[in-house]
Amino acid sequence: MNTKMKVLALALLGLVGYAGSAAASCPSSPVPPWTANSPFQGTTAIVAGGLDGSACRLDSAVSAGASGFANAVVEDDTPTAEPRYRASFMINTANLTGTTPGFTDVVTVFQAISATTGNGIVFAIFGDGTGWRLSYTLVDANDPSGYFSNSQPLPNSPTHVEFDLPVSAASAFGLWIENNVEGTPTATQTVNNASIVGIDTAYLGLSAPSDGASGFVVHYAGQQVGFDRFDSRRSSFIGF
Repeated sequence: MNTKMKVLALALLGLVGYAGSAAASCPSSPVPPWTANSPFQGTTAIVAGGLDGSACRLDSAVSAGASGFANAVVEDDTPTAEPRYRASFMINTANLTGTTPGFTDVVTVFQAISATTGNGIVFAIFGDGTGWRLSYTLVDANDPSGYFSNSQPLPNSPTHVEFDLPVSAASAFGLWIENNVEGTPTATQTVNNASIVGIDTAYLGLSAPSDGASGFVVHYAGQQVGFDRFDSRRSSFIGF
């Protein structure tokens, strides 16, 4: 299980062979190990043109008039109370155009949570007045709020994101953004996240958009964010 892969380019689809080649066709909807795809006030589509030269990618968008409960995600239920969870994915925000992203433009892009507690880690993108930032929020009993949150600049181009989330009273969280060197993470943080228990489910795609008068829904409804190359493991560095 340490090297299991869930790749949107469908690298191990079986009967159709290696779908990472340019000649492979894209399915109409996600395939196993993705276990659910039920958009609400949003859309998901597997389309040609992977973010790193592979055959396919996931395009996710929220619909005009969507609420803060909207989602356009795919779901992976293959983890089982994992006491350490590493994952990577690619994201591309280049199609979010028309207005400069501001602090009220917020949307979740990835979650990994425990079925027991509902806690885990949440990644979102938000504007800073010039471009997009990637925020990450995770459980931390040492913080008065119960959570630790920070953000990093997000390039407006296909970008690799990887994180390492041990579950313990002294969890050494690590984050790599367009960074292929395990020994020098982009960011680290020691937190007490033992209450998570273990990671059971991951969601990739757009969800929980800000829906106020100047929120993400107003500015970017119908615009596609691309995702690709999702991989999760128990411990080993993934890289690209």
